[in-house]
Amino acid sequence: MKVLVLGVKGMLGQELVNAFSGIEVVAWDREDLDITDKTQVFQKIAELRPDIILNSVAYNAVDLAEEKKDLAYAVNAEAVKHLALVAKEIGATFVHFSTDYVFEGIEKNGYKEGDAINPQSVYAKSKAKGEEYLREIGEKYYLIRLSRLFGKSGIGDGSKKSFVDVIFNLATEKKELEVVNEELSSPTYAPDLAKITKEIVANKMPCGIYHGANSGSCTWYEFADEALKLKNISCKLIPVPAGRFPRPAQRPKYSILLNTKLSPARGWQDALREYLKE
Repeated sequence: MKVLVLGVKGMLGQELVNAFSGIEVVAWDREDLDITDKTQVFQKIAELRPDIILNSVAYNAVDLAEEKKDLAYAVNAEAVKHLALVAKEIGATFVHFSTDYVFEGIEKNGYKEGDAINPQSVYAKSKAKGEEYLREIGEKYYLIRLSRLFGKSGIGDGSKKSFVDVIFNLATEKKELEVVNEELSSPTYAPDLAKITKEIVANKMPCGIYHGANSGSCTWYEFADEALKLKNISCKLIPVPAGRFPRPAQRPKYSILLNTKLSPARGWQDALREYLKE
């Protein structure tokens, strides 16, 4: 069994390597393979012939994507098409990760795996297009959605820090912080998502769409408040509406990812507590 992890220097990629340890894992990042180059994708992956391809690469600069539309689609959509095609050619299982942003965000109670998507931003539309390619082309595939990924920061160029770490950094510099108390969603702990991915693949679960976020939901304000309390950091948080910080890209107001296909994931608070201990 040979597993190829793409995006190994990112937050999720490094955890996927850990989760799949014990079997042969080949870990590639941008310098090893440009997934937007179809020729390179077919040459290198066909030569390697992995049994499983795990694609954790994404262009997730949500606001910048409004300006860099071509780049967002190249990474989040066209590259997924290339990978789905080569996986189909060599008979590999293809695992790709998507986002809660593909939903419009009007359902207060959240979204199940099969609910209709209606992306609003360029980033969301590019991820939705990637999902579309995967469903059209893929044979042995898993599409796993996540939201608000947090965990150990990646080391690759363009790797984003998790919201938790950003809040901690700001709290050391300021006595009070304004934090958006809207946009209800489900935080996802990277090591938990990696373990869920391993479970899905190892158990040869039916192909299709899965939701891999932790259980429960919160606003950004509630997420920040819980993190600061757990670390006993004294910083006054001021809840504000999303309009307080105008941003180019529209965000879903409600995008709780409901998991109906897997065993319930642990609550995001428990996952956060473990992360802060580490």
